[in-house]
Amino acid sequence: MANPIVTTNVTQTVAPAPSTLQRTGAIISQGGTTTDDGTLSLITQESDLTSLLETTHAITSMSWSGGTVTVATTSPHGLPVGQTISLTIAGVTPTAYNGTYDCAITGASAFTYALASNPGSVTVQGTYINHAVAELAAQINTFFAQGSSVSVYVLELGPGDAEAGVTALDTFLTANPGIIYCFAVPDSWDSESTFKTLIDDYASLTAKTYFFARSTLGTYSGYTDQMKAAFVLVNAPATSEPDVIACFWKALSYNPTSSNLVTPMTFSYVYGVTPYPTFNNGSTLTALLAANMNYIGTGAEGGISTSIIRNGTLADGNAWNYYYSIDWVQINAELNLANEVINGSNNPAAPLFYNQSGINRLQARAVSTMQTAISYGLALGNVVTTQLTQADFVAAYERGDFAGSVVVNAVPFTSYTSLNPSDYSQGRYGGISIVYAPQLGFTEIIVNINATQVV
Repeated sequence: MANPIVTTNVTQTVAPAPSTLQRTGAIISQGGTTTDDGTLSLITQESDLTSLLETTHAITSMSWSGGTVTVATTSPHGLPVGQTISLTIAGVTPTAYNGTYDCAITGASAFTYALASNPGSVTVQGTYINHAVAELAAQINTFFAQGSSVSVYVLELGPGDAEAGVTALDTFLTANPGIIYCFAVPDSWDSESTFKTLIDDYASLTAKTYFFARSTLGTYSGYTDQMKAAFVLVNAPATSEPDVIACFWKALSYNPTSSNLVTPMTFSYVYGVTPYPTFNNGSTLTALLAANMNYIGTGAEGGISTSIIRNGTLADGNAWNYYYSIDWVQINAELNLANEVINGSNNPAAPLFYNQSGINRLQARAVSTMQTAISYGLALGNVVTTQLTQADFVAAYERGDFAGSVVVNAVPFTSYTSLNPSDYSQGRYGGISIVYAPQLGFTEIIVNINATQVV
């Protein structure tokens, strides 16, 4: 229309897409699949794994001598020479050759393994397969036994020993930071010293990376109370299912809303796993809990037969929900404040300027984030807003003025710029502080009972 009476200018305010990081996990494979090293494969149901699994390979010859079996493979096995890898031998006659062994890879088409007694000459050659195949299949089976509402990635790192796997994961994490929240690691990593070093690398409160490992009574002491990033479970005796995967699923299953609050990890129901027997194991279970280890128990004390997670803590003793809450607040405070800045920079009707009004808008967005955290079961108390200098805020906090509250402080424009004169010209504002207590559950109830003969 020529010479319009009214001209409209349209801008757009775009809401942030929710972060999915805390629902993203990967089960690590070392040679269990046919995918390339460093590949992430999404598994939405157990059957998705079938087409990815490595298959068996033929053996040409086997011989026993001096307690060692020497194996020649029909084709090059592709396993790294010089490393020790767990392989499963099957279909051989005599059957005493069959089983899962730690095999020394001695050549492109050869490996050896220890076998104390001589089974005799081989009359039927069998097959071999990387034990990672069976381990991965069991992990996926246990994962989906918990439910079908959560998907998981399989991260293939390539065949190799535990040290090689840790090195490969470290390389992957360096190249791909912040895309996977939880990793379930192979059993062989439990006693690997470099794995403990990797755990220590993610001890900061901003790391947002966790490792789920299955341990044993003989090895769990290798984890320390400084390992914030390690969730460790000790299996019941003589059980082979990967119980820690049930906890791994639970960690990824949270999808908080105001009608679907985040429940405590401890005492959560789990399925397809074997509870640790309590008979004659009281001292052992007490020691596990004291060492911040997890195990599978039952709800028998509450008249419930279903298996449950006992402890629900990281190796440093903090509840899983504690760090989950801290991570959620970090992720969403950053997301929402960045969204406010970007939208405000594209809104000529109400631009976001670096002044007191702009600070008020940013504080309001932070308050909204924490109100959501409370409604999701992630933060304790109610939101209190303050506009104090940092020194006054710290003094008030130390006096206990904010006890039991979620506090969002924003240092006023005049105070902040006078204390940080160079920040204004660079558009930098570091005056927002959030202090809160993550919402936790009960772990122990003490009841005082007095029986009296006095009516």
